[in-house]
Amino acid sequence: MIFSSYEFLLLFFPAVYGLFLLLRHLRLEQPALAMLVISSLVFYGMWSWRYLGLLLGLIVINYLLGLQQVRTRRKFWLVVAVVFNLAVLAYFKYAGFFFSFLPSSASWHIILPLGISFFTFQKIAWHMDLYRRRLPDTGTVLEYSFFVCFFPQLIAGPIVHARTLFPQIAAGWFNRPLTWQLGISLLTVGLMKKVLLADPLAPGVAALFDQAQAGAALPAPSVLLAGLSYGLQLYFDFSGYADMAIGLGLMFGIKLPANFRSPYKSASIIEFWRRWHITLSHFLRDYLYITLGGNRRGRLMANSNLMITMLLGGLWHGAGWQFILWGGLHGLLLVINHYWRHLSGWRLPRVAAVPLTLLVVMLAWIPFRADSLTTSLHLFKGLADWRWTWDFEPLVLLREVASMHIDKSLPWVCVALLAVVLTLPGSRRLCLMLGALGRGLLVTVGLFMVLKALAGAPDRAFLYFNF
Repeated sequence: MIFSSYEFLLLFFPAVYGLFLLLRHLRLEQPALAMLVISSLVFYGMWSWRYLGLLLGLIVINYLLGLQQVRTRRKFWLVVAVVFNLAVLAYFKYAGFFFSFLPSSASWHIILPLGISFFTFQKIAWHMDLYRRRLPDTGTVLEYSFFVCFFPQLIAGPIVHARTLFPQIAAGWFNRPLTWQLGISLLTVGLMKKVLLADPLAPGVAALFDQAQAGAALPAPSVLLAGLSYGLQLYFDFSGYADMAIGLGLMFGIKLPANFRSPYKSASIIEFWRRWHITLSHFLRDYLYITLGGNRRGRLMANSNLMITMLLGGLWHGAGWQFILWGGLHGLLLVINHYWRHLSGWRLPRVAAVPLTLLVVMLAWIPFRADSLTTSLHLFKGLADWRWTWDFEPLVLLREVASMHIDKSLPWVCVALLAVVLTLPGSRRLCLMLGALGRGLLVTVGLFMVLKALAGAPDRAFLYFNF
């Protein structure tokens, strides 16, 4: 069950939210918290009851390790907790990758538990905060369970910190007014991004990368289109999920952290990583880069730590050389960006810096989407061939837009969507700018369009579910 499905929108969420409002009306804070934990476990279990046991087991083990940390204040228990969580993640996510180097007779097929990359990092951050005394204690087992498995952010973030979540569910939780109007507006915007924009791009994106995987020689315009179209699909898909998660959180009185701030408007790679997947960037900075030494031992070590951080960040996204290449590219670009700022006081005007940054980011998406390193390099080779192979056909464009199945008209749709991305403000700001009447119209029309588009359409999982 995903957010953009009839099961969630018409059954699961109305039932859970109605029960929550009833418990809120009765001022039953702890029962409401317990209900949300149980509902979140049901939400996860509807994907796989087998891995629900894994999630519950990890909650229990990590909570016990946290209690031991608080009791002894020894670094040993932090190391045990971090190694344990990384070992679980490595088994499910990377065992197949490493076993692929063995003779072909060896086989290793493991289904990746949904959301494990996200809630593993979330639990590690909790242990680190306990050790650094950013958290006074573990909280109750109910609070910790809610922190790990609150369903809006369980599967694909944002990565939440207990030090910001626990105070929100402390005594007096129900005394704060619900910002449900903004919440449902963000939920609607997120659904529109996913269902009306990201999903229709999927066929055209897949066609380009499938051609490259089959060995077809794509010319440079098609290679650039592959990067741009996937970059837009991923942005609408992932930021749409983040909007939905934040909106759902607000409807329950929970403020989740922002994950995107118009990243494609960035004028440098440094700025891009301050705007893209913000909670992951903060995690990598606070718990990996700084732990490695950060910039405390000179620029050379700082750049080395930055490269290691980005390489591991790439590997976090997936077990494959193409993800390592993607992380390495961004690490190298960040190092160059930092050196440029250090050695030269001159910067490109924003009108030139934004398109240049956008071009580099879109090209870097190619290995992120490709099925292998070989396919990635094959696509990059096509940048030497500047044949134009696309024709503008207005009738085809209208037909594909109407059917929400973009393929032959992909270049023109992507140009239009890019203009929208570069022009409009972020989702939260847009919703606030609309005012109460505008938000009401947005929700009414937007939900109607989404529900209509979902009729007969196959469920398309969010792209970050794969990570």
